[in-house]
Amino acid sequence: MPVIVWNADSEYVGSIVRTGRRFTLSAEEFRPEAEALDRELDDLLDMAFHALTVISRRAKSGKIHLDSFEQVWVLGRAVTVTEILRHDAMQGEIRTMLWQAIMHKAWHGIRSNASHDDRWQLLLPRQATMWQNQPTKAASYKNLEVGYWLRDQQLHDAGEVFGWKYSNALALYDRSSLRAPILRQEVLHWLRRQHPRVREELAKGIRGPGRFGIVSKALSARFPAYGPGSALLPQHYPEDELREIVCETLDTARDLHFPQK
Repeated sequence: MPVIVWNADSEYVGSIVRTGRRFTLSAEEFRPEAEALDRELDDLLDMAFHALTVISRRAKSGKIHLDSFEQVWVLGRAVTVTEILRHDAMQGEIRTMLWQAIMHKAWHGIRSNASHDDRWQLLLPRQATMWQNQPTKAASYKNLEVGYWLRDQQLHDAGEVFGWKYSNALALYDRSSLRAPILRQEVLHWLRRQHPRVREELAKGIRGPGRFGIVSKALSARFPAYGPGSALLPQHYPEDELREIVCETLDTARDLHFPQK
């Protein structure tokens, strides 16, 4: 995928073309394709920003209350709605190249005509800065990958599953055997049947006693990524059977950490 990667400072605005394709002299051979994609990214980021303003809470001053979970979700949903991965420039390329283009473009706020749009930087979580030191490393863009992973789940449902915390979504995503969307739906089914106190504790985050780590660790033990028991992943089970397994697994973990009085 040939992409435009923008860079800017107080005196300079420029771009380079990056691609995983073979080229004769330089990646600049693919600039027309990359520029066509870059124009589509203007629309993608505009869409994501509009969605963020609609779903985000606002302070009395009118300032948007930024939430990293919502930020990654709107970007993932915008990638899906625009079908940008079907663009001709994307064929035969890895998604990381697209994430690199989006991150640089949003951070520097540069539209395809080289004008500035500082609003786009609000789409990026504050902690997502690893790319600045390691711009070509896939792990630098994990927040965009997690957002894309969440793309097929409505915001409210995804928020319920992860307590509206990006760190919780990342904890499940990092366990490769637990990435199936159907598993998130069954976790949501289980959560909606729990006592409010249990749900409140599980939503606090992955650190500390209780909390979302209980869910991710229990499911990882039941569906390991390798070794004994790894042959059958959540997506390999019929829905009814998976629901029974998830409820039994999480009931056991809940009772261990939240003993009944």
